Amino acid sequence: MTSTYRSLLAAGAFCLLVASPFFASSCGDSSPPAVHAGEVPRHDGTFRLYDAQGRELLLHGVNARVEGLFDVTFDDGRIPLEPIPPFTEEDCRFLGEDLGLDHLRLPVNWSAIEPENDVFDEAYIDRILEVAAMCERHGVYTLVDFHQDGFSKEIGEDGAPLWAIVPAPTMLLEGPLDDLGDRRLSAQVGDAFDTFNTNEAGGWDEFSEMAVHVARRIDGRPGVIGLEIFNEPYIFFRDGLLIDFHRRVIDDVRRVAPSLALFFEPTSFRNISDFNAADVQIERDNVVYSPHVYSDVFENGWQAEDTALVAFSIDGARTEAETHRAALYVGEFGHDDSARGALFVSTALDLFDQNAASWAYWLYEEWSQGSWGLYDATETPPGRVALRQGRADLLARAYPVAISGHVASFHYDAATKRLDVTLERATAGEHVLAAPTRTYPNGVRVLCDGVEATTTVGAGRAHTTCRGTSLVLEPSP
Repeated sequence: MTSTYRSLLAAGAFCLLVASPFFASSCGDSSPPAVHAGEVPRHDGTFRLYDAQGRELLLHGVNARVEGLFDVTFDDGRIPLEPIPPFTEEDCRFLGEDLGLDHLRLPVNWSAIEPENDVFDEAYIDRILEVAAMCERHGVYTLVDFHQDGFSKEIGEDGAPLWAIVPAPTMLLEGPLDDLGDRRLSAQVGDAFDTFNTNEAGGWDEFSEMAVHVARRIDGRPGVIGLEIFNEPYIFFRDGLLIDFHRRVIDDVRRVAPSLALFFEPTSFRNISDFNAADVQIERDNVVYSPHVYSDVFENGWQAEDTALVAFSIDGARTEAETHRAALYVGEFGHDDSARGALFVSTALDLFDQNAASWAYWLYEEWSQGSWGLYDATETPPGRVALRQGRADLLARAYPVAISGHVASFHYDAATKRLDVTLERATAGEHVLAAPTRTYPNGVRVLCDGVEATTTVGAGRAHTTCRGTSLVLEPSP
C-alpha cells in the first residue's frame, strides 16, 4: 500500500473544507489539525479536497465499465446490450504506475444491486469492494458511481431495475445497443423519468433505501473514497427538484455513513449548454460537485475546435461548485481517437489544472460505442487489441497528488515533462507527486526552492518534503 492515502483510508473518507460562514468541516477527527470544531476554515476562498493529515488532494482518474458490474445482460433470453471488458489487477497497476492516476470512477447499477424490491445482491456489492481493494494496492482509489443511461437497461442502456420503472414499460428492449440516442428520447424513458423526478410513485424512497444499503457496506472499506449519487440526471429534471432529491439521498446516507464523501451532478442539460444556472444551493457539507464537460462534442463533434468554449464550461463549473460551497470534480470528459479529440482532451487537461479541478476521463476501455477508450478494439469478437499511445501519453502527466500545505498554483509542461508547483503554508509533512513511469522511464528528480530534495520514487509516485514555496518535478538528467 502506498502512503498517498494511508490516513485517508484509515478514516474511510476524505474531507471537503468549505470557506463558508454556514459550514465547518463535518469530518470530525479527519479534519486538518489547524481547524477546530465550529471554526470556519480560512484558506484562499477555493474549495479543495483534503485527506486526514490535512493534505490537499487532487484526483486524476478514469471511468471503467467493468465486466460483471456494468449490468447489461438479461436472464430471460434477450440479447445482451453490449460487451463489457474484464478488469484485472494488471489494469489497476497500469493506471497507478504507468499512467500515474490515483482513482477509478466505477459505474455500478441499481438493477444489479437490487434486482427485486428489497432483495439486495450482496455478492454484487462484494465485487465492488473487491475491485476497490484490488486497485488500492496500486495507489488507485475508487469512487462508486450510481450510473444510468436511458433510465434502465430494460428500456435504455443501464440503471434502474425493471420493478422500479413506473409506468411499466410497454416494450422491453435488448441488444445490440446501436440506438442509444433514440432510446434516451423515447416515450418510455421520458415517462419513467417524469414519474421518478417528481417522486410521484415513491421512486426517491426506493432509490434512497438502495443507496443507504450500499453506503453502509462500502463506508470505510479499503480503497473506497466516496459515492456519486446519480449519473447524468435527466435533462428535464428541474433544478429545485433535483436538489431536493440530492438532499434526500445525502441526508439518508449520512445517517449510516456520516464520513462518506458524496458527489452530486447537475442535469445532463449541462453537457449541451456548458453551464448550470441553478439558483438553489445544495446546503450540505462534505459534498463534491461533479459536472461533465463535453463542450459541443455530442452536438457537432467539436468540429469548430473552439477552445474558448471548453474554457467557458470549466470556468463555469468552478463558479457553480463555489456557489454550492463544494469541491469541483469533473466526473466525465473525453473525445474520440482523432487529432481533434486529442486537442479537446489536452485543452481540458490544462484548464483543469488552472482551476485545480479533479477529473476522471471517459473511458478506460470501450468495445462497443466508438473510439474513446485507451484501447483499440477492432477485432470480432471484441477484445483488447492495442493501446492508443497518444491518448495514454496525454493522461500520463505529473500533478500534485497530495500536498502538505496549500497549492497556490501548478503547471505541467507536456513538452518538457516538467511540473511546477507554487506552495503556500507548506508544512514538514510529506508531499506526493504523480510520476508516471510511462512519462518518466528513467526516473525523476524533485527540487525544493531550486535545491534537489530527498525523494523516494516508485509505483508512479514521488514522495518528498519541502517547506519552501517552489516544488518542481522533472525528468532525471
